[in-house]
Amino acid sequence: MREGRAWRGLAVTYGVVSAVQAYLAAVMGVVWAAVLAAVFLAAAIACGFAAR
Repeated sequence: MREGRAWRGLAVTYGVVSAVQAYLAAVMGVVWAAVLAAVFLAAAIACGFAAR
């Protein structure tokens, strides 16, 4: 039960980081922020699946 909550917490954290990176990519127009947004989104999805 504890592991599921930890994975869920990581998924939320990575999701928030992904949203911030996507915002930076949109506002600043930098490629590195878009790449990081995609990486953190993939990590959030993977953690979400691990939480199940």
